[in-house]
Amino acid sequence: MIDAGRFFVPGPTEVRPEVLDAMRRPLIFHRNADMEALMQRANAGLRTVFGTMRAVHVITGSGTSGLEMLIRNGATKRVLSIIHGDFGERFAKIAEACGRDVVRLRSVPGDVVPLDQIRDALKIGGFDSVLATHSETALGVRADIAGIAALVREHEGCLLLVDAVSSAGAMRIAMDDWGVDGVVSASQKALALPPGLAFAAVSARFVARAKGLTDRGTYLDVLRYEEFTAKHQSPTTPAISLLFALDRQMADVERETLATRFARHDSMLAACSAWVDEKGAALGLSHMTKAAHRSPSVTCIRTAGKTADVLVAMRELGFELGGGQGDFTGNTFRVGHMGDHTVPGMTAMLHVLERVLPKR
Repeated sequence: MIDAGRFFVPGPTEVRPEVLDAMRRPLIFHRNADMEALMQRANAGLRTVFGTMRAVHVITGSGTSGLEMLIRNGATKRVLSIIHGDFGERFAKIAEACGRDVVRLRSVPGDVVPLDQIRDALKIGGFDSVLATHSETALGVRADIAGIAALVREHEGCLLLVDAVSSAGAMRIAMDDWGVDGVVSASQKALALPPGLAFAAVSARFVARAKGLTDRGTYLDVLRYEEFTAKHQSPTTPAISLLFALDRQMADVERETLATRFARHDSMLAACSAWVDEKGAALGLSHMTKAAHRSPSVTCIRTAGKTADVLVAMRELGFELGGGQGDFTGNTFRVGHMGDHTVPGMTAMLHVLERVLPKR
């Protein structure tokens, strides 16, 4: 068993005992006034996290369910997918599975797709929607969503749909100010909740488009969520115990303040980056991601040795880290510094990691 404060996987992230304890409350009927009050409180906190005055829909499902909601309700035929890693590719594949024609723009690993390249693609592509991942969990790449949104807004009828699964709660999202049409996150990342909830906010333009689509499905029909969220309810039976945890965590996030939370994530990124800079040469480590584009949620570290052996050794010492993903499975590992982790806690883990890694 991994002790508290030692679970540094980039999702699911560690959940504080007091948040888990909130799930022990007796169940309540999901159509009564107590549930409506709970949903109203949670939504107020989520709107702040997403930077929107619009409702944030709470889906009983993984982040993937929210991404499919964006595709089924907001993308019609031709989609431009901006890919910075494995999760960006997954978003593109969801669109293809839903019958959309997808054109991919891939970055050099550890870098971002230049805005000029996105601008050029939009000029000639005839796209009705653009997909982008704010924080690419596989490689620790942070995208310039504000810059991408400005380009997309130059094309009338084109919507920007964003995967914010590992960014919401760790860095600023300004959905309304940036002009983003759909943003999805999930409970088990920087919001430091158990897995099982997805969160989706959509613009008025998105809703207008959804009204013209006939293949929205049932469970992920955004129009049903719009109807029920307006009444502070869920269209189907929600994961009530997870909502108790959400209610507790949203109150704690409000007490911490988002500004303080973002600063804490930035500090963890800075500390982890500095450690790689200082120790990398002696330990055979290097950064996977360029400094200008590193995510405050997760750091991806390239290794010269057997990554699997390092992960096993850390697990035996009570620390859980994330392995590499996609094309970088065997030669990278990931440190998830998101949610309710702190710089001292991460620094203690890095001291142990330094002892485990073979010296060059």
